[in-house]
Amino acid sequence: MASLVACGQSPSGGGPSPSSGTVGFGLELAPGVTVTQAVYTISGPSGFFSAGNVAVGESADLVVPVGTLPLGESYELNLTAPASDGLTICAGKATFDVTDSNPKSVNVHLTCSVPSGDLSVTSTLNICPMIDSLGASPADVRLGGTIAVTSSAHDSDFGPSSLSYKWTINGASLPPQTQPSLNFACSQLGIFNFTLTVSDGDITPGCADTLSVVARCTAP
Repeated sequence: MASLVACGQSPSGGGPSPSSGTVGFGLELAPGVTVTQAVYTISGPSGFFSAGNVAVGESADLVVPVGTLPLGESYELNLTAPASDGLTICAGKATFDVTDSNPKSVNVHLTCSVPSGDLSVTSTLNICPMIDSLGASPADVRLGGTIAVTSSAHDSDFGPSSLSYKWTINGASLPPQTQPSLNFACSQLGIFNFTLTVSDGDITPGCADTLSVVARCTAP
C-alpha cells in the first residue's frame, strides 16, 4: 500500500496554512474561501494510470491512499483542488519511484492562485461524462421475474478517472460500481424508479450526469 502526502499552501505563498474551523469543513485559504475536495491522477511506467478524489480536512497535509503500485521509476502525481469561491485553484505535481513493496509517501507542494485571463477552468480541465441511454426491459414484469436495467455512457476525454455508476432505487442508494447495468428481481409489488448517476471523478457540481427510468412489478 502506497500513501501520498500532499502539503498545502495559502494563496499568499507563506507556507502551510494553520488549522481552522471544524473537522470536515475543509481547509480555509482565506475568510470564506475553503478547499474541501481534491482530484488526483497518477501516471507511471508501462502505461500505468490511476485517479480519484480525496477529501480535504482542516489540515494543510493531505494523505492520498492509492493502493499497491507496481515497481517502477518516474511516477508522476498531479493534484488539483478547486476552492469554494469558484476562482482559486490549488495544484501541485511531484515525481517519485517505487523501488520496493514498503509503504511510500510523496510530498506535494500545492500552490493556490486565481488563473488570469479568459481561462475557462471547467472546459479546460475536464469534459464531463454523458449518459447516452437508459432503459428497463421489460418495464412491466410479474413477481418472481427479473428486470434488466441497462445503460450506455461516454466520456470524451477519458478522465480524470474511469466512469463510475451509482444507482438508486426509489431513493435508496446502491454501492458505486463499474458496471452500467442492473438485474433487478421483482420480489414485491410496486413501481420502481431507477436513477443512474455517471461520474468521471470530477467533483465539480453538475458534472456527473443523471437519468431515471421507471419499471413495475405486478401480481402473477
